[in-house]
Amino acid sequence: MKTINDSNKRQPRRLPEGVKIGQQFLLRFDDPRVEAGAYQSRLHQMSRDGLLCFDAPGDFRPKQGTPVTIQSLRSHKKSFAFSSEIRGRGRLGGRLPVLLVKSPPRAAAYRRDTYRVNVCLRGKLGWRENPQVAPVEADAALTNISGGGAQLYTRCRPSSEWVDVTLEAPQSFVEAQARRHLPRGGVPIKSLSLTRNPVAEAAEKVRAQFTHLRARAVAVALHSRDERGPVYSVSLSFRDKQEGCFQLVRYLERQALRRCVRGDEQAAASPTAMAAAA
Repeated sequence: MKTINDSNKRQPRRLPEGVKIGQQFLLRFDDPRVEAGAYQSRLHQMSRDGLLCFDAPGDFRPKQGTPVTIQSLRSHKKSFAFSSEIRGRGRLGGRLPVLLVKSPPRAAAYRRDTYRVNVCLRGKLGWRENPQVAPVEADAALTNISGGGAQLYTRCRPSSEWVDVTLEAPQSFVEAQARRHLPRGGVPIKSLSLTRNPVAEAAEKVRAQFTHLRARAVAVALHSRDERGPVYSVSLSFRDKQEGCFQLVRYLERQALRRCVRGDEQAAASPTAMAAAA
């Protein structure tokens, strides 16, 4: 682990346009093996060899070479984003844990009102080797979800072009969607009974939208290998457009943007909080 000197104020390499020391960013990891899908961080400095130093939790240790997407958290609509990779870990001044990130040649501008968040959800992948045998089912992680398809990671390589996909929608989304299926004035008392629960029924209907989605495996490739074996990347194209998946991604977009806004507000209210924590 590198020890990075706070006294190294001289930066022989220039920061990408739009990126500033002290600025807050959202670091997002699409690799399902990285437990922290995303977290908020501050850029503290640029090392002499051109690596960006972002503060990180002490127990967060993504492997060298792990891809990361970094997006600025600004209060106005125009922000900046770039893709890079983890080059290692270090300690700023021997104390503050930081991730060392390769600096890109430039950061691309994007509008936050068109930003589309990548989510990673647990799920199941199923297929039949042939019609005479029972279906095969494997655990999976889904990301880059849209109404038309998704990217999936699994330890079992599917042997069929057509597969069935089930994903676990977050409980908060299920509850929010279920409420939309209920009468505006609430569920009448007479509709409640020991044998029928309209709220639970509405929630089950929402979950059913994400069960056994028929999809074509457009591309299957070996993504990586670890001590447990290979991990395969599967590009999926849904047979039918999935309105439920589209609504889910829009919901998670709103949640992510609310967190970003709250983070901006907290940073503006207490600009020295990070320095005090360090």
